[in-house]
Amino acid sequence: MAKIPIKPPKINVHSLRGNFWKQLGMIVLATTISLLFTIVAAQLLERHHRAKDRRLSAMMVMSNIEKFSRNLEEISGYMAHNDSTATWLLEKNTDELEMLPEEELDNLVSKATNLLFLTYDKSAESIFSNNIETWKNMGNVEFIDRVGQCFSAMNMVEERWNSWVTEVEGTMRYIKDHPDEYEGNNMPMKSIRSEKVRHTLQGIHYWRSWLSYMAATMRYHNKHNMESIGITEQEVMEFTDNREQKTENMDEAPDFSNFYSAPIRPEDLSTFRELDKRLDVLK
Repeated sequence: MAKIPIKPPKINVHSLRGNFWKQLGMIVLATTISLLFTIVAAQLLERHHRAKDRRLSAMMVMSNIEKFSRNLEEISGYMAHNDSTATWLLEKNTDELEMLPEEELDNLVSKATNLLFLTYDKSAESIFSNNIETWKNMGNVEFIDRVGQCFSAMNMVEERWNSWVTEVEGTMRYIKDHPDEYEGNNMPMKSIRSEKVRHTLQGIHYWRSWLSYMAATMRYHNKHNMESIGITEQEVMEFTDNREQKTENMDEAPDFSNFYSAPIRPEDLSTFRELDKRLDVLK
């Protein structure tokens, strides 16, 4: 029986080479697309994080300025008693005041001259001012410049106020340590007759008004900060209110004269009516 010859299939080498390069091209293309997708996704994610960090940094510094304003208002409100007491003491003749019991007069003098130091959290200011990456990420020269001016003003207010409070404390301490240098039958009268103390009592209303004015001014500038960075006032207030109570804001630049010329309210002096009656009897 004759054998049927078996012919092996012909292999087209050129076709195999073509498929190889085609498959290789597909692999390279898929890898390139995957790599590009990874890079773009990473950049978008980084951009998202940078935008989030930029927003958080802006919120922190503007909240810091708002909290500073609230601190000023709190001290100014606390000084209502200092203001009214000082006004009452200055309106009375020193001979009249000398008729009061020493302890009672001493309490009045202490009430007028007992002042609070101004302190505030500077962590946000430190991060914003000293971290160059924060500046680069912020990418808003106007905002950076405005915030820097606000921080400079805050430091100025803190320095001036605390310097005055330190001066008042030093004056009262000096009188206590050198009583022979002052006229008066007792320590509170020596204080009342002192020109420095009377000057301090006269300045309390001014300083109280100045704190209110600076609080309003800081808020006014902070609103411009919000506008330049594109964050609403409500967002800043809500961010700040997580730690503190909500307060009102000034819509327009405040006029300092409105604060300084504000009269003492009659009700603030009502607590001294009994003292007035007693002094009238002692005359």
